[in-house]
Amino acid sequence: MKSGRLTIRTAVTAGLVCLALVSAQAHHANSAYDRSQSVTVTGTVTRWQFINPHAGLWFDVADESGNVVEWSAEFQGTLDLYRHFSWNKDTFKPGDTITITGDPARDGSPNLAARIVEFADGSEVDVRSAPD
Repeated sequence: MKSGRLTIRTAVTAGLVCLALVSAQAHHANSAYDRSQSVTVTGTVTRWQFINPHAGLWFDVADESGNVVEWSAEFQGTLDLYRHFSWNKDTFKPGDTITITGDPARDGSPNLAARIVEFADGSEVDVRSAPD
């Protein structure tokens, strides 16, 4: 009877491992973003979170009617941003003007997965150019 329990336990463990792998793959696929499209927005930084698993930037953007809409941009983890671009918790400050190009949210919300960041001085960083 012990081998029967071991087989069930092994099967359950294997199933949980497979489920975890599928979940991890879905997360890293960035399925929330439409990679077939691109959007570019310019705004004023309100908040920068240099945290894992993904750094995030929030910025106010004026729409066609002059209404301010809060956008957010998702970046890769802090280690990649620091190692490849020397970014840190002080890279963006409230009030900074930035332009970000990235993959828009599939649900139409004002969110994007960042690809290119243009700073106020005109310098650009392609955050997808990291060799990882």
